[in-house]
Amino acid sequence: MPCGSMGPTTANRMDPYVDEFQDHGGSMVMIAKGNRTQVVTDACKKHGGFYLGSIGGPAAVLSMNSIKSIECVEYPELGMEAIWKIQVENFPAFILVDDKGNDFFKQLKPWTPSCK
Repeated sequence: MPCGSMGPTTANRMDPYVDEFQDHGGSMVMIAKGNRTQVVTDACKKHGGFYLGSIGGPAAVLSMNSIKSIECVEYPELGMEAIWKIQVENFPAFILVDDKGNDFFKQLKPWTPSCK
């Protein structure tokens, strides 16, 4: 089942809502390709969520065999900005923020001081 980009092109546009989503049992596992704000790290720690990362370009190809089903849950008129339920199996991703509040990018800071 083919699937392209899902949702906002910049994941951190959704950061202010992650705590509320997770408080209601949604967005417990998120996937994107960049760093997120402290709000997401705090929400994952508080609610037991995870933020996973993948490599932007290859992710589209890798998803061809990993996405098992896609269901529009609400607001289909919004297109890819609608609310989707996606069943994924064996998709390679990195844990960037875990349920303990560990942030991979922040852990790299001491070794990469010039990176923003």
